[in-house]
Amino acid sequence: MEAADGLGVHMHGVNLTLVANNPRLIDYARDHLGSLVVPPVEVPDLLVRCHWRDGEWDPEGNPFPTDGPLHVVGNRMLGSSDELVWLDTLRMKGLQLRFRRREGRFVFDVAYRFHAKEGKVSSLLAYEHKKYFSLMRYLVYHPLIWYLERSRGWTLLHASALDSVEGGIIIGGLAGVGKSTTCVALTQRPGITLVSENLLLTDGEYIYSCYEPIRLDQGSLAALGEGLTGLTRMPFPEEAKEKWLFRPTDDDLPERVKPAVLFLPRFAPRRYLRQLAPDLAAEKVIAINGLVRELDDYNWYASALNMTWPRTGQAAQRVAVLGQLCRTVLCFELGIDRSAGVEAVVEDILTALAQCPRPLAESRR
Repeated sequence: MEAADGLGVHMHGVNLTLVANNPRLIDYARDHLGSLVVPPVEVPDLLVRCHWRDGEWDPEGNPFPTDGPLHVVGNRMLGSSDELVWLDTLRMKGLQLRFRRREGRFVFDVAYRFHAKEGKVSSLLAYEHKKYFSLMRYLVYHPLIWYLERSRGWTLLHASALDSVEGGIIIGGLAGVGKSTTCVALTQRPGITLVSENLLLTDGEYIYSCYEPIRLDQGSLAALGEGLTGLTRMPFPEEAKEKWLFRPTDDDLPERVKPAVLFLPRFAPRRYLRQLAPDLAAEKVIAINGLVRELDDYNWYASALNMTWPRTGQAAQRVAVLGQLCRTVLCFELGIDRSAGVEAVVEDILTALAQCPRPLAESRR
């Protein structure tokens, strides 16, 4: 590829090197990834290369040189035992992927054709930042999560998580049910720290952070009120996202926590707290994972890799791990009455946390 800039990413012992022929994208990645950024190592577990181009995109064209014979795997897919080329993922216009395994190391290429139609966007810079935000999934998060699933047996969960002296707090649920707002409100209480805001990993016994910027919209900021501490707003274009991005002021967040309690919030006419049987909670968690766009995107990405390099039992293990997690913690359905405010939600969570047996709430790091 053309002259490239790069950075290293380190998460839970896995090293990824990201290089790109667009220095602005690398600058964005450095801000977006925060404490995950490290100097590149000589031989990373994962090498990801971004090929950025401007102009109209041809979904039938192959932007990747072919090093050997490839056969048709399916519509828009070419492959061999050590390579898969995905010409049109149907997920993000202009995105094409190539996965290769070379001498035990994985090399992933992400080709993206950037095309902003005149009159369709108010700010070219803001539109470009939106694409940077979306590309972080394919350049960093999806490869790292897939590698950790494959090498450690961990499973991804759509949830926020916090650490406290009583144990880890997991707040699951669909997008829009107030996970981020509740998570930030809890961090304003003494002794409660952020673990993950949107995604986390678990082996069934512990939860592991998956750092991302915290996303808050105007409604969340209004609900949280004045005087928020522990957050720094990231300096991106105003139009870049409907939500503003924040990073924790303290980058020294816990990477591994022993969870004590799981909440599955939903909006209701009145607030309530209802304990769930572990098996029922696991069914709900699995269903939520299936309904969330971020996990849906990750699952099709991981499926392409697992089809190319299958590992027996990995799909069944995901379900087993989530079931084990729900048996490890106390599980609650949390009814949120929006008219009662976010502090009422915080009080209900702290009330449930106080019920956790001490052996379940022992720490973790």
